[in-house]
Amino acid sequence: MLALVTSLVTYKRFYDTPLGFFPLLIAYTFFNELLGFLVINFEAFSFFEETENDWHNVVIYNIYSLFFYGYLYWVYHGVLKSKKHRKLVKVFAIITYVGYAVSLLFQDPFHSDLYYAECLNSILINTLIVIHFRKLKKLNVVQPSKYNLMVWFNAGMFLFHLYYPFYLLNGYLNVDFFLTYELRKILWIVVSIMYLLFTVGFLLNKRRAFA
Repeated sequence: MLALVTSLVTYKRFYDTPLGFFPLLIAYTFFNELLGFLVINFEAFSFFEETENDWHNVVIYNIYSLFFYGYLYWVYHGVLKSKKHRKLVKVFAIITYVGYAVSLLFQDPFHSDLYYAECLNSILINTLIVIHFRKLKKLNVVQPSKYNLMVWFNAGMFLFHLYYPFYLLNGYLNVDFFLTYELRKILWIVVSIMYLLFTVGFLLNKRRAFA
């Protein structure tokens, strides 16, 4: 919510950039998380009649991922200007959605994360982030400008996608390790830091520094 409010207050600084729709994505994320909380804690919001499944909310996150990664590819297609990099973004996007389609053959999206596809997405997105960081470093000679909102966007997204595959794979394939080391609480910390980075970016952002 803090990131959303900050993004709206500073919106005029980046409204005409590829991050112009970012506040909308943050709002969607916020209400998606709220719905997920309600499904887990209140039977009235359950998607399933069976008692053993009445807390399952993963389907809303699987739907969310389709829009979330679609938006990320759209952003990086906008900020990476070379034909080679834009072609790479398109190839990655195709791989992502093919990955989701294949996952549907082996996993039930109503009761399970499509975690193999999600892990693949994290690798692809972080690859694009590294490419963009290198571009920004060249533009600013020494280091990317702290006044460029994309720097903070990249940092937050990279941190999340660095941890997320580790979290998902252990959550489904190594449950004892997942519970012993409380990986969910670590995810909360990672997500909090991610949104803090976004918030700092909104506050420091200057339109002329965007690239």
